[in-house]
Amino acid sequence: MANKAFKNAGLLGTVYFVGAFLYKEFFKKREDAEEQYKNLYPLLKITFTRAGRDSSEFNNLLNAFLSLTPVGANRRNFKRRYIDDNSGWSNLPKDPAKIPYGHWW
Repeated sequence: MANKAFKNAGLLGTVYFVGAFLYKEFFKKREDAEEQYKNLYPLLKITFTRAGRDSSEFNNLLNAFLSLTPVGANRRNFKRRYIDDNSGWSNLPKDPAKIPYGHWW
């Protein structure tokens, strides 16, 4: 009977670990994303000035912004509005709280 309890406890631990991992991977915290956004934003303007829109450095930075958005419709909307459009990046607000509903958290 005790052996069965240990097996169930081990299974619950595994399920918790996998669930926590998936949560962190797919449902990142908004606060963390906004803090990283605010840190990356000044680099966006500097990189554009130095390297231009078509540089790999600038595109990698845009992809970093994209990775901050949650998976799903918000990410697709963010990508369409700010990444795919060549001048869309210039419409990114300094404060991520000003990004329209459906494009951020």
